[in-house]
Amino acid sequence: MGEITRTIGLSLGADICWPICYEELIRRLDLKIPYQGDTLRFHVERITIEPFDLHQPSRYDLVIDRLTHWYHTSREWIKKAVIMDGLYVFNNPWSVQSMEKQTTYCAMMHLGMPIPDTWLIPPKSYDPLPDLERTLTSYARLFDLGAVGRALRYPLFMKPYDGGGWKGVSKIDIEAELRARDEESG
Repeated sequence: MGEITRTIGLSLGADICWPICYEELIRRLDLKIPYQGDTLRFHVERITIEPFDLHQPSRYDLVIDRLTHWYHTSREWIKKAVIMDGLYVFNNPWSVQSMEKQTTYCAMMHLGMPIPDTWLIPPKSYDPLPDLERTLTSYARLFDLGAVGRALRYPLFMKPYDGGGWKGVSKIDIEAELRARDEESG
C-alpha cells in the first residue's frame, strides 16, 4: 500500500480570489483517499506560461483551465497534454464552444430550469473570410431589431454570446437604447 500524490494544475489568467480559496481548501482538507490499495493525496500548482517541448510529459493529473479560451499558447500546451499524455482537463479548450451562453441556456432549459426568453442576434460585422460575402448574400436575412425587443419585452439585457465577467452587458429599457447598444457592439 503506497501513497500517491495527484497534482492538480490551475491554468489561470487574471483570476485572484478563487485560486487562493481553492488552494486553501485543498490544503485544509488534507485529503487521504483510499484507492485500489493505495492512498491518494493532492497537491495544487499554478501553471506557468513558458516554452514547451511536444515530447515533454505533463506533470499534472488534472488541470482546471480558466485561461485557454483566450490565450493561445496555453491552449496549445493543454491540447498537446490531452493528446500526448492523456491529461484530464476540466473546462478543456475543446469544450469552450459548448460553454458559450446560448448552449448553456439550452442545456438548462432542456433540464427544466427557468431561463428568461433569450434570442441570438446575428453580428453586425464579421471577420473577413473568403466566402463571407457570398454566404451573407445568399443566406443572411434582414430583420427588425425593434420587433425582437418587443417580443422579449423591456427591460431586457443584451450581452455578447461569448465571454464573461459582465463584459459588454447592457440593461436596455427602451427600443432606442437597444438600437444604440446594438450599433455600438458590432
